[in-house]
Amino acid sequence: MVVRRHYYSFATAMTELCFALAAFACGLFDAPVWLTALAAISMLAYWTVTRNSVLNRLRGATWATVMTLGFVTIISIQVGSYWLGLVAGEII
Repeated sequence: MVVRRHYYSFATAMTELCFALAAFACGLFDAPVWLTALAAISMLAYWTVTRNSVLNRLRGATWATVMTLGFVTIISIQVGSYWLGLVAGEII
């Protein structure tokens, strides 16, 4: 008997949004860079854990491609959120 894990897409999306908002808040309140890096690394770890069932099915070059594209996308989202926070902080 195989037990399938139920995927909670709404909860996962809201958690990922919270990580982006955390990076935005780091930029808005001019937090140290290490705190922003902590938010980004936490987001990468969360993404890896929530996509684990899919990632375990991939092998070799496919796995490396998906991981690379996922990490690049997440880092660019975090950097963009941080930058928007910095810009919003200067405007306010």
